[in-house]
Amino acid sequence: MKKSLLALAVFGAFSGAAFAQSNVQLYGIIDVGVTHYTGLKPAGTPAAGQTTSSTGLSSGVQSASRIGVKGTEDLGGGLNAFFDAETGFCAAGTNQDGTTTQTAGNQTYCTGGGFMQRQAFVGLAGNFGTLSLGRQYTPPFTNEANMDPFGFGLTGDIANLSLVGRYGLYRANQAAAYVTPDMGGFKGTVAYSFAPGNAGTVPTASGPGSNVSRAISLNGQYGNGPITAGLNYTQVTNVYQNPTTFVNDGKLKGWQLYGAYDFGVAKVSGIYEDAKQDYYSGDQKFWMLGATVPVGPGAILVSYSQLKNSLVAQGSTAPEAGTAKQYALGYTYSLSKRTNLYTSYAHISNDVGTAFAVGSSTDSFAGVLGQGSSGFALGIRHQF
Repeated sequence: MKKSLLALAVFGAFSGAAFAQSNVQLYGIIDVGVTHYTGLKPAGTPAAGQTTSSTGLSSGVQSASRIGVKGTEDLGGGLNAFFDAETGFCAAGTNQDGTTTQTAGNQTYCTGGGFMQRQAFVGLAGNFGTLSLGRQYTPPFTNEANMDPFGFGLTGDIANLSLVGRYGLYRANQAAAYVTPDMGGFKGTVAYSFAPGNAGTVPTASGPGSNVSRAISLNGQYGNGPITAGLNYTQVTNVYQNPTTFVNDGKLKGWQLYGAYDFGVAKVSGIYEDAKQDYYSGDQKFWMLGATVPVGPGAILVSYSQLKNSLVAQGSTAPEAGTAKQYALGYTYSLSKRTNLYTSYAHISNDVGTAFAVGSSTDSFAGVLGQGSSGFALGIRHQF
């Protein structure tokens, strides 16, 4: 009996030590704001140039509403295991663009595309760097979010015109990502996805959908004090159909060059992107310049961005698609470390070949060719 009690005590001591080495955290964001959008494409078959507007309560204007659990475990010898599983939810019940958790066949959770599908990964970290496996943010998305004064949200969201927004490069399924340790301010990232989209198809000899899409992203970034600078190359295979063989073996190839400097009184940031598609001539060029100006417990946010699309499908005589421009102004005010108020305004001008509309972190709309679009937001965000 004494031996049994002693064994139980020893086991309990070791179990306590094991649990003491683990750290699990429940976290989330609840973000709700009043939004008003104009210059949107009406439902049905509208008259040429006709637009509509939308006013309502949106979930996730500055940051998509979410809840997740993440943790780390000390494995000893400088090695740590980590994980993160995160799901979106509609804090306002529905989004302005109509997405909802209540409609069968549209289980979008407002963001992420499904339960625990905003992110879901596990990995190891040590002196060698970090290696993570699962559904993860892509390096191009991370770069845009870091350079955007609006943090990939509010009505000034960089994704309203950016290449990440255009091609949906927010997250990648079946992704493996390696990040080097910090080497004098430099970090490198290699990310590979076996099926970056929502589904991969089984390869067959020929025909549309015959090739599984893959993606690779190479990123190098230097950060030291007030300076951040980086370069990214991303390639997604088997996403465009060969007009001769009708097999989807065409690639998307994109570059990013980005940087920021914090002057103290203001942080200035910028990004330039260029994307090309197989079986198309021309390209899509995007750039943004922005600034974040601290004012007391808040900050003023400003940005200007432009997308020029000159893509022409192989065999087509269509003219250049056109140019769209966005300017945005916003303000955030911190009530505490976890709670802030926000407001923002953005306007997109479209020429005769573009049809973009202002959105936010979770609202996304289609615009009308040649017609401008505006968006205003006022809301509150709490992080826990």
